[in-house]
Amino acid sequence: MYLSALLLAVAGSVIYHLSLKHVPQGVNPFLTLAVSYGLAMLLCLVGMLFSPGSRSLLAVNWSSSGVALGILGIELGFLLAYRTGWQMGVASLSANVISTLVLLPLGFLLFREQPSLLRLGGAMVSLTGLWLMVQK
Repeated sequence: MYLSALLLAVAGSVIYHLSLKHVPQGVNPFLTLAVSYGLAMLLCLVGMLFSPGSRSLLAVNWSSSGVALGILGIELGFLLAYRTGWQMGVASLSANVISTLVLLPLGFLLFREQPSLLRLGGAMVSLTGLWLMVQK
């Protein structure tokens, strides 16, 4: 399950970026996101029937609001980035590398996730890769 969860995220990301790149330029970005959210909600409601865990809204906490804000920021940010000419690979890598650099110290401070020299080295390699990707 460990690897398959990551592969599902990768497949979802590829579908997401390819689809977002094809959103017509003249469509209101909030309309296209609202349609996408509606379809995603329908899929989630069906998936909920086949997945274990509480189905009570009382079991949901504040984190759902944070996830919603995060989803909106990610999707609107990428949609607007693509409309202004960002390339898929560069935009995706840039957002992920910068997010990782922000999340590493937050993971340590908030969740006591332990940094290591190997992880810090990986972050430096990622930054180097990002720098290479943005060179013209």
